[in-house]
Amino acid sequence: MTKVIYNEGNIHMMAEDIKRDFAKAYRATVNMQVALTRRGALRNIADNFTIRNNFTKRQVQFTQMPEGDHQLSDIQASIGVTEDAGYMRRQEEGGDRRPRQGQTLPIPTDFARGGSHRRPVLKPMRVSNVINRRRRVHGESSARLPQHRGKGNARGKLTTHTRASNFVSRAYIAFKHGLFMPMGGNKEHRNLHKVVSFRKRGRDNVEFETRQVYRFDMDRTHTPAQPWLWPATEKVAKDGQRIFNSQAKKLGL
Repeated sequence: MTKVIYNEGNIHMMAEDIKRDFAKAYRATVNMQVALTRRGALRNIADNFTIRNNFTKRQVQFTQMPEGDHQLSDIQASIGVTEDAGYMRRQEEGGDRRPRQGQTLPIPTDFARGGSHRRPVLKPMRVSNVINRRRRVHGESSARLPQHRGKGNARGKLTTHTRASNFVSRAYIAFKHGLFMPMGGNKEHRNLHKVVSFRKRGRDNVEFETRQVYRFDMDRTHTPAQPWLWPATEKVAKDGQRIFNSQAKKLGL
């Protein structure tokens, strides 16, 4: 007959070992969950949003719990987006978009997106390139532009010292150099157009056609909520017990 004697010290050591193993399993669980959540979030982004490159995906980042002795209550892992991709928080929660500088937002048209609102803005028509080229057009002439509304054709006569002749001259410069023209909108925030054709019609008449590229008449836009992170988080959270059981089994628990 064998008699096993337990003492208070042995029981305490055994309890501490089990506690450390549980903490390791819990740490491994949350670290695996946050990695799986990021994978699901990136899949949701790819399925539901039009993205220009991998910049947005790179901004979805997570922080795992490092190794070491931890209390169970201290073990956690986190996931989110960097400040550079704050626009994805607005997609997640919904809300108003306001300009960082100035008083209005640059809103690209379908023409700037290559013909479809689902496409990203074409590189030559990104707002930074357009604004720079618009400034060059302003430098060509100091005359005020007449109001012109709409996306269709604009026509004028090449007569001297008239507002129409200044308008036509700017259109010709914009067409020749691939620049953009401020047209329509209000006095402070004109919309931007691209001159897509310019033709002479007789000795004194010309005809040119424009397409609107940006509108600058809105001080905000509203984005409806389209969650991409929370669904991924919920899906992985439901699988938490299975993941923990698997990690605990590896540690002999």
